[in-house]
Amino acid sequence: MKKNYTALLLALTLTMSIMGCGKKTVPEMPEPEQTARAIEVMTLSNTSIASEYTYSGKVAPNQEANVLSTVGGKVSQANYDIGQNVSKGAVMFRMDTADVENQINVLRASLTAVEAGITSAKTNLELVNGATMQSQIESAKTALENAKLNLDNVTTNYENNKVLFEAGILSETEMNQIQLSYDSAEVAYNQAEQNYDLVANQMPAENQRKAEDAYNSAVAQKASIEAQIKSAQKTISDATVTAPISGVITTKNIVSGTVLSQASPAYVITDMSKVKIDVAVTQQVINTLSVGQQVDVVLSAISQEPFKATITTINPVANVQGTYDVQVELNNSDGVLKVGMLAEVSFTKESAENTIVLPRSCVIEKDNEIYVYIEENGKAKKVLVTTGIDTGENIQITSGLEEGMNVVTRGQTYLNDGDAVQIAFDDSTEDNIDTDNAIDSTTDTEQQYTIPQKENSAESASQKEE
Repeated sequence: MKKNYTALLLALTLTMSIMGCGKKTVPEMPEPEQTARAIEVMTLSNTSIASEYTYSGKVAPNQEANVLSTVGGKVSQANYDIGQNVSKGAVMFRMDTADVENQINVLRASLTAVEAGITSAKTNLELVNGATMQSQIESAKTALENAKLNLDNVTTNYENNKVLFEAGILSETEMNQIQLSYDSAEVAYNQAEQNYDLVANQMPAENQRKAEDAYNSAVAQKASIEAQIKSAQKTISDATVTAPISGVITTKNIVSGTVLSQASPAYVITDMSKVKIDVAVTQQVINTLSVGQQVDVVLSAISQEPFKATITTINPVANVQGTYDVQVELNNSDGVLKVGMLAEVSFTKESAENTIVLPRSCVIEKDNEIYVYIEENGKAKKVLVTTGIDTGENIQITSGLEEGMNVVTRGQTYLNDGDAVQIAFDDSTEDNIDTDNAIDSTTDTEQQYTIPQKENSAESASQKEE
């Protein structure tokens, strides 16, 4: 029984061996394919970079003038309306001057009368010490001489009779009569002397002063009238009001034939050939600015392309907010800029030309190292770099990189030095890549490409033969 089982097992083994003849040998499992990380790169070339600070402001006119009248009353003529252009010196409006012109005519008539009075006063002044005065002086002199002669005679008679009186020859009554005659002669002489002094000395000086005062008064009156005429003529001149600057009329508060209001300007002229923008900058920027420096201004209402502006004023003293007032000026000869438009003024803090610039996201800072990855012969290579100007979006590379290198711009987050890489997109050439293998543009999630290994030649030949 046991032998039968053994025979049966041998027969079964032989049958299975015969059935297996002619089948191929099962190949060995291939080694796992090596994977390469998908990356994007940019080929380096020198460019420029600038660190800028941007501040908001509003467009304002470079110059604005209120046109007023110093002459009150009725408006004779108004020549401009809102929106019209006006040149400096053009006649804006005229005031009615009829009353002022009548006043000038009256003043001129008064001036003629005063001039005649001046002539008369001048004649009196010249004649104040003329023949009449000299005649009066001679008469006073003669009277004085006669009084002196009479006094001398009376005095001699008095002295002689006094001796006789003392000798008892003359009576007291006779002596009293002689004394009375002497006293009268002395009084008459003193009066004649005073009269002569008055006529010869005091009266000429007094008459001179009176004549001079009369002449000077007439001359002053003439000057007063001439000043009034001059003032009235200036009023007539001021009644014609001209434009103090060139520009466009932006306000009008005047109507022909009505009384001009003094509460507001008749016109407002706005010079828009140039415009200005006032901004307040921080202390980090103020010392990098200078008058005459060129800056960029973006007015989004017009264009995203920046306008060129010039710094005109810099206030070195901080305002109450702790910032510094800076004013820039733009040319507006074409009139496209309008007052009140919002503007963004960009000031350059530092800049560099002919240098390597990368997107900030390319640069990795880790373990006290600053580095980037470049693609070199299908491998990722870690390169240490030093940086310069950093705008937050882009950064200057001052050493470590050269033109022509392929710097990894996406996918670098998960790379290691020496990793196999596959360029999915070259920023410098903008080559298209397959959508299935593209890197997600919104994330740094890496994609992997498989690079099949070369087949083993011996094994391949064996498989073909089988």
